Amino acid sequence: MNDQSIAIAHGNYLERGGAETLSDELARTFDAPLYYGFGSDEHVSDDVDARSLYEDSPFSAVKRSVFLRDLYYAWNAQRIPELTDYDVVVLSKNELSWYVPEDEQVVVHYTHSTPRIPYDLFQQRANSVFSRLYAFVARTMFLPNTKFPDKFVANSELVARRLRRYWGVPDEKIEVVYPPVDVDQYERRETKDYYLTYSRLIPEKRIDAIVRAFEGLDAKLVVGGAGDERENLERLAPDNVEFVGYMSEEEKIRRLGEAKAVVFNAMNEDFGIIPIEAFASGTPVLGVEEGYTKYQILDGENGLVHDPDAASVRESIEAFEREGVAWDADEIAAFAEQFGAERFREEMRAVVEEAVADADLSPHEETDTQKTSPASE
Repeated sequence: MNDQSIAIAHGNYLERGGAETLSDELARTFDAPLYYGFGSDEHVSDDVDARSLYEDSPFSAVKRSVFLRDLYYAWNAQRIPELTDYDVVVLSKNELSWYVPEDEQVVVHYTHSTPRIPYDLFQQRANSVFSRLYAFVARTMFLPNTKFPDKFVANSELVARRLRRYWGVPDEKIEVVYPPVDVDQYERRETKDYYLTYSRLIPEKRIDAIVRAFEGLDAKLVVGGAGDERENLERLAPDNVEFVGYMSEEEKIRRLGEAKAVVFNAMNEDFGIIPIEAFASGTPVLGVEEGYTKYQILDGENGLVHDPDAASVRESIEAFEREGVAWDADEIAAFAEQFGAERFREEMRAVVEEAVADADLSPHEETDTQKTSPASE
């Protein structure tokens, strides 16, 4: 694969999250440039060669609307001249998957999930005429894209199932490679007397149920993160809940190491980086029993599971106060090693090498059996 030129192509860099961290790591893994749609270099790591595709477009104002932005990608991402000179393109996320590759160009699509509202969250979220129409159009328009990649990489077994179910991708075209977590940067610390939850403060993370669960409890909750929901959450919060806003990496590492447990309640997560960061810190997770979260948590060992409502979250906290969990901090941290960044690099290199080999159309020498078989005479 050394003689193959490779580019990474990511959707939006409008914020810094798990998908953006992963795309940065793809660029490092292959020492490749990273092309992205709308966004800003300020959300890309300094050591990555990032190149914006659309920021100077006269239509860049469409990025403010999810619907218009998706339509823009559906039309403009079909043709990306910047990518045509590369032998291999590794796509991350779905926005640039409209790209129509060159005849012998190899495409590997790292899929964080199939689109959520059109598929796995349709029953919960498509509750208006507009959202149902959007979901229908998205399902209809997206299916042709699923024929282009040579390989799909799912970030979890759950997403691999979505690829099979919703897009009809055959098993032989799917590999599972967990997202990279820099597990070595996290550390165990002396436990302080508080629970921690953190994320973007948006409805899908269901922080409101966690906040309500602490009403009347003899326990403290620290809420980290920023987002549109913060004002509403602060109105709901009892006195034993503290909001600390956006946490720097240093503060996050410190709090993860010293919290009694992390409480996690996100809706139907496709993978979920936060539980792994907690485990790498030796900290148990009280997590919702749905999505991929329920497979990360071994109930009673490295954490406890609950339903998404406040009453069930409260029961989980009370059970943890009484009994804790079976594993100690070292055992919990050891569990997180399987999600490390070096494993991600090795497995992604192997996937791309396999995709390149499978796409090789050069003639192969005949074997002795072929030379002497009746079919060859």
